[in-house]
Amino acid sequence: MATAMQSDSSRTTETRGRPRIRQDDEILDAALRAFASQGYDAMSLRSLNAELGLSHGTISQRFGTKERLYYAAIDRGFTTFFEDIDRRRNQALGNAVGREDTDDLVDLVDLVDLRATIRAFLGAALLRPELGRLMNQEGLNQSPRLEYIIGTVMVPLFASVGTVLERLRSSGRIHPVTTRAIFFLVAHGAEAPYTLSALSQAFDVVDGPLDPERHADDVTDLIMRGLLVR
Repeated sequence: MATAMQSDSSRTTETRGRPRIRQDDEILDAALRAFASQGYDAMSLRSLNAELGLSHGTISQRFGTKERLYYAAIDRGFTTFFEDIDRRRNQALGNAVGREDTDDLVDLVDLVDLRATIRAFLGAALLRPELGRLMNQEGLNQSPRLEYIIGTVMVPLFASVGTVLERLRSSGRIHPVTTRAIFFLVAHGAEAPYTLSALSQAFDVVDGPLDPERHADDVTDLIMRGLLVR
């Protein structure tokens, strides 16, 4: 009992006597949320240090300027986001595919892949709503930050998903809808209840509280039905 009390006392003394130790990933996650909620210009390193219980120069010592912190936070946020998407997508594909190759099967696999990608995107977005909020801000104006996101995030995404969409459009399996339309429908339409949570809650009196997993299933099905040529 005495040992436990001494341990608690030591922890209290350490907390009061020195700033709390934070891992880099923890700082980057907090920075991403701050950039997303406040915007780049308004976000303050001093305020973020205070929020995390760090001394006022800690983040600058670890990451340098606010600009460097921003790009590091973006890299971590989108890297973990797409790792989550890949995991979810591969699991869905593994459960759905496993027959001999035929022309029809290629289309079928592409349709399964598209559905799995949309559903995986929404599942990952639920865990990272700050990325959607940040894109709502950065997408308003041309800037080096937006150019960086387009080059490192959007271009690779379109390279992979765009190939699937083009095959499905060419085969006549889906309507000739633009990639832009599908992207905004998913990333800034279907995802919106996660990023605009206060607005979403206004619908609770009609629909009840949001069930995020059911929402993701429902809108994925709705999008796929709208894309398919019957």
